[in-house]
Amino acid sequence: MNIIAITSKFNTQEKCIKHLELIRWDKRPICPYCKGERTTKLKQEHRHHCNTCNKSFSVLVGTMFEDTNLSLPKWFAAITLILNAKKGISSRQLARDIGINKDTAWYLQMRIRVAMREPDVILNGIVEIDETFIGGRLSNKTKKYRMQRDDAGLNPTGMEHRQAVLGLLQRKGKVLAKVIKKATGAVIKPIIMTNIKKESTLITDGFGGYANLYKEYKEHQIVNHQNDEFVKGIYHTNSIEGFWSLVKRSIMGQFHHLSIRYLDLYIDECSYKFNNRQNENLFSSFLTTALKTNST
Repeated sequence: MNIIAITSKFNTQEKCIKHLELIRWDKRPICPYCKGERTTKLKQEHRHHCNTCNKSFSVLVGTMFEDTNLSLPKWFAAITLILNAKKGISSRQLARDIGINKDTAWYLQMRIRVAMREPDVILNGIVEIDETFIGGRLSNKTKKYRMQRDDAGLNPTGMEHRQAVLGLLQRKGKVLAKVIKKATGAVIKPIIMTNIKKESTLITDGFGGYANLYKEYKEHQIVNHQNDEFVKGIYHTNSIEGFWSLVKRSIMGQFHHLSIRYLDLYIDECSYKFNNRQNENLFSSFLTTALKTNST
């Protein structure tokens, strides 16, 4: 997925349209409104007429590309840059790279992140589970914010000011990461029970929210970090912690600041790249997904 190869191959709007039509329809246009197959190509560029519902359409209707004023060659270049950036790319950098303003770059990135959302996977085998917290240190908060916490009786060394994210990672497999309201057993356990098969081996740290999982699963191994225990033979949480490292490096090194409102989309981007790290046809795979995603 070389940026030079992509931009050379898809350097005109027509070439991009033809490629999308091939992926979506395989040379047989289907109406996105009524799913009719009786269509006629119009003289108007890249448009078709449905003889069943009498509407006109293009391959972009009902996809993340619909209603965009940005040329498709720039879309294709942006997709390639984002997919190739292991630790992400900032909207300002993307704007400079493809020659658009930062607001357009941000909006484009958000559409692409929506298309990166994957359905929840069912994990099995050895599954590492860990939670992390996204947000700045309490010492970096304003004095007013810290005083409000003191008045409320909150522990100044706690994590209440940060956003919790839960991660489930199958050894040599996929990761499932979710932004959660609070890191408690009541929140975490239903997610684990829904997304991990009962015959699996779970590995966690000593956090109390994971208590009694051994009753529901084949095996539950605890690596107690508070006792300086990090590895017990094949049992460790290094893989999921490595994923969290990628997430935090993306935030600190590229995005710098992001809203909690959109945190789940940034997590989706990191998860998508991790889960497709061995996909040699990632650009084509992503376009296939993008053509099924209406992220307007």
